[in-house]
Amino acid sequence: MNRSILVFILLTQSLLAQNTFSGKVLDAKQNPLAGVNIYLLQSYNGTTTSKDGTFSLTDLPGAGKIEISMMGFDSQFIDLEKTDFQSQQTIILKESFNTLKAVTITAGSIEVSDERQAIVLKPLDIVTTSGALGDVIGALNTLPGTSTNANDGRLFVRGGSADETALFVDGLRLGSAYGSSLSGIPTRGRFNPNLFKGNFFSTGAYSAEYGQALSSVLSLYSVDMPIRSQTDLSVSSVGASAAHTEVWENQSLSTNLSYTNLSPYMNLVPQNLQFNTAPQGLNTELLYRNKIGKNTFLKGFYSYQNSRLAVKRPQIDKEELESTSLKNDFHYANLNLKHSWQKKHLLNAGISYTNNSDHIQLDSSKIKANSQLAHLKVIYQYFPMPRLKIKSGLESIHENLEQGLNDQSRFFEQNLYAAFAEANYHFNSDLVLQIGLRNSFSQAENSLMPRLSLAYRLNEKSQLAVAYGDYVQNQNPSILINQNNLAASSARHWVLNYQFATKDLSFRLEAYHKKYDQLLRFDQSYTSNGEGYAQGFDLFIRDRKSIKNLDYWFSYSFIDTKRHWKSFKEQVQPSFAPKHNASLVGKYWISKLNSQVGSSYNINDGYTYENPNLAGEMESKTKAFSSLNISWSYLPKPNLIIHLEITNALGRENIFGYQYSANANANGSYSEMAIPQSAKRFIFIGIFYTLSSDKKANQLNNL
Repeated sequence: MNRSILVFILLTQSLLAQNTFSGKVLDAKQNPLAGVNIYLLQSYNGTTTSKDGTFSLTDLPGAGKIEISMMGFDSQFIDLEKTDFQSQQTIILKESFNTLKAVTITAGSIEVSDERQAIVLKPLDIVTTSGALGDVIGALNTLPGTSTNANDGRLFVRGGSADETALFVDGLRLGSAYGSSLSGIPTRGRFNPNLFKGNFFSTGAYSAEYGQALSSVLSLYSVDMPIRSQTDLSVSSVGASAAHTEVWENQSLSTNLSYTNLSPYMNLVPQNLQFNTAPQGLNTELLYRNKIGKNTFLKGFYSYQNSRLAVKRPQIDKEELESTSLKNDFHYANLNLKHSWQKKHLLNAGISYTNNSDHIQLDSSKIKANSQLAHLKVIYQYFPMPRLKIKSGLESIHENLEQGLNDQSRFFEQNLYAAFAEANYHFNSDLVLQIGLRNSFSQAENSLMPRLSLAYRLNEKSQLAVAYGDYVQNQNPSILINQNNLAASSARHWVLNYQFATKDLSFRLEAYHKKYDQLLRFDQSYTSNGEGYAQGFDLFIRDRKSIKNLDYWFSYSFIDTKRHWKSFKEQVQPSFAPKHNASLVGKYWISKLNSQVGSSYNINDGYTYENPNLAGEMESKTKAFSSLNISWSYLPKPNLIIHLEITNALGRENIFGYQYSANANANGSYSEMAIPQSAKRFIFIGIFYTLSSDKKANQLNNL
């Protein structure tokens, strides 16, 4: 009896151990996977798949679990109690998600960063681009989607005016983003580019996080924690500066003081304009960072700028010169706090404040304008799984403007509020979807704006992306101070993008269409019933490999745009939007001379302008604009840089339009006067010296 029971038990176990688990392992595209590990948990029984993905695992019990795993794919677990051993198994392994290798949204966005390998520009490129003179905006004007307006200096993106581009510092709005200047004298970006680790530049269809910009967003990100303490000194043909960065264990402070005065330079180099007071100014900046524990980071930034200039210009209807002077005071401060917990939650909270004051003397008239902007923003991000990121936030903007003429003044203020939510979901490493919704509130109106982006990686080096978005922007406060019941302007963006990128080669082609509604018009009074469109394509190529030590990029933009706005009776091509814009930038390193020589060439097909001697509106165009810029940087020591740069080196006489007399002469025609550049060329010479403990750092090491 006992022997029979024992035989029965042994026979039963033997039969149970005869189960065979077999079949094929495929990826999501039905391709067979070789080398997949298949084994019984808590045992030494296992196998791997063959070249055609097939496998067979024998001697299995009737209970337990099998793990199927392979590097780069999510593991699967099979319960043997629920398995039909008589049939062949087909197992599909999903590619495991890797955030660093996953496809990213590229439609309408250009990132300047060191965080990703295949990037359009790096922060170092900003300060080493010939013709930019160390200005962030100047360097970005060599990228696709922008229009060259050398007599202005601001960003004009895809047929939009400079006012349609919003600038942010660490995600917070920057009011009066460009240095104050007078008409025909180009301005610059406000801040020292060495303070920033990169930027996000969107030429269209940007995230739901941003609003109040019809065409573009530029967000600058300051350096989080410098790598060392150092002191930077410089002297140049236009002034001098001193900066110091001190780094402690969990804190750092960067300070900068610079003085600019172009009087000595303009006494040596002829100018097209007569300056009574050459451009000059004082600028100071402070950037503080503090790591509070493991999960909290605090950052504060402050900038003060003071500038002035005075110029005399010829007047077409008068023999005497028109005298204009400008004095500007500018303050900007922001405070940012980041806090994360449980690796799934991230909170960003920040506040910024801008105060800009301009005092203009125009002949005998005294004009003043004081603007203030306060921005409060809170963002919460949730990462429930590696494939999904959810972002939501609230923000408020308070803006006021005071304008004065002689002894009279007037005041305007407005409050804007917005709520936004956005989700990024990666179906796999090759496909990502971004859906966003923004709702803004103001005295003008309540606007609901959807945003949508989709990117698909075709292979390891290329991807295709599409994007759509609705955008609104309140009319400029300088207009609303006259008539505050005007509706906000709106724009609708469609973008299609293809990008091929490796470490050494980038190719980017993007087509877009924008439709404008409720643009500002003036016909005896202000209205917001204008409309327009902008469409075209952008091309960008960058090559760091084909020629040893040479890095170059080429960009071309075609813009077809017209708008019914201002006082025009019909749709016209704006003067700031040439149809054809191209830039070629090159940098060549000569190791024997410890030098980098650089050059950039910018060209467009000319600027439209209104000629009262001809029928129609904006029917005329200037000759093509072109400018060849060259530079040379010499490093005799690791901590010493000598830099020479010449803009418009060939001295081409570029014309940006014409002024016309108010009344026709005896022949019935109107006299004209060309609007030239303020100078044929600009020459810059600078010496930059850095003090640090290892004597090897220079002013570029934090970029």
